[in-house]
Amino acid sequence: MRKSRYTEEQITNAIKASECGVKVKAICEELKISEATFYSWKKKYSGLFSEEGRRIKELEERLHSMERELQILSSDKEMLQSVLKNFFTTNDKRQAVNFLQNTYDIGTRRSCRLLDISRSVYHYPYNLENH
Repeated sequence: MRKSRYTEEQITNAIKASECGVKVKAICEELKISEATFYSWKKKYSGLFSEEGRRIKELEERLHSMERELQILSSDKEMLQSVLKNFFTTNDKRQAVNFLQNTYDIGTRRSCRLLDISRSVYHYPYNLENH
């Protein structure tokens, strides 16, 4: 999200000026913005005080950074699962599921999902004689 070159106070002052009777065209010429920009500001910030607008913007930035972090973590999980799929045997994955359950006190469903192994494969009897 691109940072605006106008502060919350400038935006709210422009909206207040229009509410006090100043023509929108004059406000737009003064700030060197289009009328469409002004009306989008009005839609977004109308009725908000400067502090509330700042708080909303701060929350939007936090949400955006959390979305980016979630995307990175999802990508990391996908990469690690592909490593598990291609370089570890089913028995290794079963042992890893047991390790996660014992170490982090999580359930079978979650640990199997993290290691990309189905629960039915995890519970399937494993014979050491055949392998």
